[in-house]
Amino acid sequence: MPSRMFYALLALLLLVGMAIFALTNPSYEKAFEARWQYFMGNYDEAYKIAKEAYELDRYNRMAFTVMTQTEVAKRYLDYIREGERYLSLIEDVANHPPIGEADKVRIKMMCEVMIGKYERMAPTKLTDRELVQRAEEIYRKFRSLYTSLFKQK
Repeated sequence: MPSRMFYALLALLLLVGMAIFALTNPSYEKAFEARWQYFMGNYDEAYKIAKEAYELDRYNRMAFTVMTQTEVAKRYLDYIREGERYLSLIEDVANHPPIGEADKVRIKMMCEVMIGKYERMAPTKLTDRELVQRAEEIYRKFRSLYTSLFKQK
């Protein structure tokens, strides 16, 4: 009857074997690199590397997870960038009164677009919390602006 020491040694050898496989397999090497890029906030690079890793091995779940999580993060990042650009345009219009009817319609459309986009986004447990919070701040600004300008009376 084998002892506990034998099972512990067997488990350790199995873990070492798995680690060696993961570190020498090109797909997993790329997946680890993609994961690192994701955690560093380089979402475009992380997606590119994860996609390469996934194409090398369709069973590489780490590559697939990083690839899908990066897509979610990039949607949030795109939302934030677009929102900041729209807020800058709205500020420009507000700083040069009088505000014409065409400008009001543009502002209303920008608000509606940004509110609608945010409501369709859904973070996952792995989505960077900072991105989610920044997107929520942008959403609140647009919601507040829309409410104050277009929901009166």
